[in-house]
Amino acid sequence: MALLLCFSGTLQAADGGKSVYLLGKRGPLAAFVPKPGIYLTNDVYFYDASSSDFLPVGGFLAQDMTAEALIDIPQFTWVTDISVAGGRLAFSALLPFGTIDVDARGSVQLPDGTEISRGRSDSDSGFGDPIVGASLGWKHRDGDRFRAWSGYSSVWIPIGSYDQDSIANLGSNRWALDVGGAYTMANFKGGRELSAVAGVTFNGENQDKDYDSGTELHLELAGKQHLPQGWSGGLVGYYYKQLSSDSGSAAVLGDFKGEVAGFGPEISWQIKTKMPLTLDLRWYHEFSAENRLEGDGIFLTASMPLRIRPPRDPATDWTPDVQEQGE
Repeated sequence: MALLLCFSGTLQAADGGKSVYLLGKRGPLAAFVPKPGIYLTNDVYFYDASSSDFLPVGGFLAQDMTAEALIDIPQFTWVTDISVAGGRLAFSALLPFGTIDVDARGSVQLPDGTEISRGRSDSDSGFGDPIVGASLGWKHRDGDRFRAWSGYSSVWIPIGSYDQDSIANLGSNRWALDVGGAYTMANFKGGRELSAVAGVTFNGENQDKDYDSGTELHLELAGKQHLPQGWSGGLVGYYYKQLSSDSGSAAVLGDFKGEVAGFGPEISWQIKTKMPLTLDLRWYHEFSAENRLEGDGIFLTASMPLRIRPPRDPATDWTPDVQEQGE
């Protein structure tokens, strides 16, 4: 019976318990919306994880699954000089591309101790789902005390690489909307910074499989200390929990609510030039996973402005020069 469950083509399920939202993507200065201009942020993301539980993935129920992914995520952000309710409006777009390898197997032990197993391996290379977003940010500075808060929304467009008969897919084959808010507080004299993000992801239906993924909550935290010569370091973490159940005729595992936490170190270095370049390295070690893969995620992020221009009304440019304050 176990072998019939593992890799049975009649069983339909989606995404191996993974979310379209990339946990850990928003780190230090999460709420900060910079001066008007065009900015480039490029994340190189590596993920290595495994699970011994049954997971629905690529039209199959897989057990003892391992996954390894290397993804490049260039993001362009246009910060306008448009003020909405006193906040600055920005738009963003990104298109991930890379490769993912997945191995899975199922096994059953006979009464005489003989183990019968069946395995499968798939890989996928290409582009994932493009994401477009908008954000609105506010800032306030009182001496050395700096505060920023923002709201954002992001939409996943399901046109990335996807094969419903594969257990490895870069695309999700479903629309999704993520909305949330962020808060950043800093003390320039002491060099301390703390950022927090809370968001909710609403998933559309994977019509190829008649599978509706539940609504998801994600929380992210980053705390760091700024050091001389443009260096800074600290700790980062995230928590994910699925709020509502999966549904549809393909939801053979019932509710299948996922949960996971991640925690690890962060270090960054800013090269101070006319167009400053910031390099940031974050490592998240996952634990307490339920109905999800569990492993390690590493971000290497490079961010820089491509063009900065003054606002139309200088009186509204209340942005503190965070770049010159160590970030």
